[in-house]
Amino acid sequence: MAEAKSQSAKSGTATAEMNDSRKGPNGVISGAQDAAEVVRATAERAAEHWPEAVAGAQTAARDTQRALEKMPNQGLVIGSSFSLGLGVGLFMTGANRLLVVLALAPAAAMAATLMGRDETAAES
Repeated sequence: MAEAKSQSAKSGTATAEMNDSRKGPNGVISGAQDAAEVVRATAERAAEHWPEAVAGAQTAARDTQRALEKMPNQGLVIGSSFSLGLGVGLFMTGANRLLVVLALAPAAAMAATLMGRDETAAES
């Protein structure tokens, strides 16, 4: 029992000494500089990968639009109805707004494709 108290007293003293050394102005400045360095390095890595991410998103959007254009009208109506129902259901249950928007995004894409078809059919 005495050994356990001795161990906890030693670890408590070591923690207190570490906290005291970080409380000084040099410790705070050092911590802030370390944090700034991490942020800078992360921003540089993100900037390096940004063009690849944008190109990938453009390719995915183009492929999705092509797939939607190949779908029959009935498939677009069913898909947009399902997505709209899912989004409304999530909204009514109080889900996160981002989740609701993500559920409604396919409905918007399918509805836009469907409306674009109606306009081109009316012009012909």
